[in-house]
Amino acid sequence: MAVRNIAVTDTIETFRTEFNAMTLNDFGDIANLDASLTATNLVDAMNETLSVATNTAGFRIEDSSSSQQLIGGGDILRVLGTSNEIEAVVSATDTLTIGLPSVVSITTSVTAPTVNAGNLALTNGSITDSGGSISFGDENLSTTGTLGSGAITSSGNISGVNITGTGSTHTLGTVEISGNTIRSTDSTRININDTFRANTFETQTGLLSIDETSGFGRISSTRGDDLLILDAIPVLQGSSMIFEGATADAFETTISVADPTADRTITFADESGTVITTGAVDAVTEDMMANDAIGQNELKSVVTLQILNSSGTPLKTLYAAGA
Repeated sequence: MAVRNIAVTDTIETFRTEFNAMTLNDFGDIANLDASLTATNLVDAMNETLSVATNTAGFRIEDSSSSQQLIGGGDILRVLGTSNEIEAVVSATDTLTIGLPSVVSITTSVTAPTVNAGNLALTNGSITDSGGSISFGDENLSTTGTLGSGAITSSGNISGVNITGTGSTHTLGTVEISGNTIRSTDSTRININDTFRANTFETQTGLLSIDETSGFGRISSTRGDDLLILDAIPVLQGSSMIFEGATADAFETTISVADPTADRTITFADESGTVITTGAVDAVTEDMMANDAIGQNELKSVVTLQILNSSGTPLKTLYAAGA
């Protein structure tokens, strides 16, 4: 297509000739215009032609905000990923692959109905594993809320301010807790390897009670007769025993023993009566002084008084303490 130029000095005929030649030869005969084009001027025809070319040889891209960009023939579409978040790979033939790297870092948040990691699934506040178990390794698991579970198996320590469970019976190892009853599931004894304190210790039916009262330790029987069987030989480390008596007041009876220098035995006779002490006054009655109640063997530094008849035969022998 030649460059057409009309000089200032050219005639109207020259202008007519050049103009007609430009429209006929340079623009082309409008009769030859494709019937599918509806434009009636050059600009509209170019725009319509560009639209057709784009639809056949190019394309447009649009984002979520409806912003568009024309990608025509010869143009390059660049898809750039973000480090540790998304990656884009171009491969033959005419393939664009968009995916996640092996390690993904997200600086804000991820929202999804279910997040799967191997066999583990996190969904709606629930963590499950298709293998049936979840291991936290040697990490500590803590919460300020409530930890609810079925059976708990632990090889380490479980601690908490309050540990509760549903149901009436719970088992920790071989120790079973059912209501307010604790028992062993594999024996008839529970061992406590430390100091154990309680307000009151009671036997199975409550006949024996061990507690504290008024600053003293107390062992008591709830029987009506207050009997308590001591199936052992008691050894008291102190030197005294104190009896309160029937009235709890400021007066007590104390039985004391001197520090023994050898094993000593005090035997009470097989009879009822009152034990006489050195402080007793008028405690020995005539009934206690039976014949031969006191013999010479019971007297210290014994002296003898004999009553004789006229022939010198002893009628009576009296013994007394010579000291």
